Amino acid sequence: MWTMEGLGDVDVGKTIIVFIGPAGAGKSSLVHAYSRWLEELLNYRVYKVNLDPAAEYTPYTPDFDARSIVNIHKIAIEYGLGPNGALVKAMDVLASKISIIEEAIRSIDLDFVLVDTPGQMEIFIFRDIAVKLADALRRISRQLVVVFVVDAEVIRRYEDYAFISVMSVAIQSRLGVDVIPIINKVDLEPEIDVGGDLISDISIVTERLKTSGVYGEMMKSILNIVWLYSKAARIPKVSAKMLDSMEELHRIVHELTCSCGDLT
Repeated sequence: MWTMEGLGDVDVGKTIIVFIGPAGAGKSSLVHAYSRWLEELLNYRVYKVNLDPAAEYTPYTPDFDARSIVNIHKIAIEYGLGPNGALVKAMDVLASKISIIEEAIRSIDLDFVLVDTPGQMEIFIFRDIAVKLADALRRISRQLVVVFVVDAEVIRRYEDYAFISVMSVAIQSRLGVDVIPIINKVDLEPEIDVGGDLISDISIVTERLKTSGVYGEMMKSILNIVWLYSKAARIPKVSAKMLDSMEELHRIVHELTCSCGDLT
């Protein structure tokens, strides 16, 4: 259910939010749900960016679409590449044309920019496109955050929870941008015994990892190090499909971008 309770009348200016996450986490669905919530409930003007040139379908209509400047099917044929290889090449092509993306976003006079990234997160994060995009977006607005979308089903598996926690910190370090973890698809996994906040969950997760063999022991040690550099944060649990809890996501975005809030 959509509500406005406690949000107030806040002008956050041009806020840029980049949605990153593993394949199937629901990034595009969340962009669609959050943009609808911002437009229909709060009357904000939203600019939607699709940076996945391999996307066959998006639930929203992109205002800027990577598919307009990169044709992944032509790349696959031209270079004799399979789907993953073509996407890697497409990311490099996009990185070389980052000025086009920057100018498109800089030129619009809207309140929010929501950037949807490829489903294959590692191909985006570990290529030049991610760092170049972050640098370009910082030149446009100080109000920049990354939303790291995680599937609620994944968070139930403690080994995967540990890996996702490490990835969240790694993304923040690599891009130099505040990262907001979001647990999506809670309508499918209503009973979750962890909150998604490493500070609060560390004892539960490390205890369960003891029974996961060598990998579990390794992840437990890594988590203890990550925990030292983490801070407590409220982790929104949302359902993009059911349009639930968008206000929780919005509150945390506002806290991180307005310099008047605190996540702890």
